[in-house]
Amino acid sequence: MIKYIKNKFLIILTVITALLIIYGMIAENVWVKQMLKNPRYTIGEATSDWHQKNNNGVGTDYRYQVNDKIYFKTGSCSYRKGDRFLIIFDSIEPQNARVLDIYAIENYLIGLQVPKNGWKYQDVPFDIDSNTIKKYLQDWNVEPFEYIQK
Repeated sequence: MIKYIKNKFLIILTVITALLIIYGMIAENVWVKQMLKNPRYTIGEATSDWHQKNNNGVGTDYRYQVNDKIYFKTGSCSYRKGDRFLIIFDSIEPQNARVLDIYAIENYLIGLQVPKNGWKYQDVPFDIDSNTIKKYLQDWNVEPFEYIQK
């Protein structure tokens, strides 16, 4: 048995890697579908500039608040410290969230008060499109400029 494993090690390693990638893709798809069943929206704020890998990973650290609890995450979007952006999160599990960098927070929205539990889709005080958001979240090769509303 050990001899068989040694001879087929590369094949076994390739199969295990492929299975892990497939599992990750399926789990991500399920997670996005679950989030889209109970979506809420809030404003997030970058707490760091974009950075190379540190304890939090690669990207921009940000925070958002839901029901008086502050969540900290790292996203792959490139923002400067203090920038604000739209976040979609699962109202049942608010730690499950994504940055919607396809919607800019304009200067006139900076002082906007967000409800404690976030906005429902129809309550967001600026124009967003649910079909665009769904497509953006389910896209595997996301290029935000493809989705930016004009």
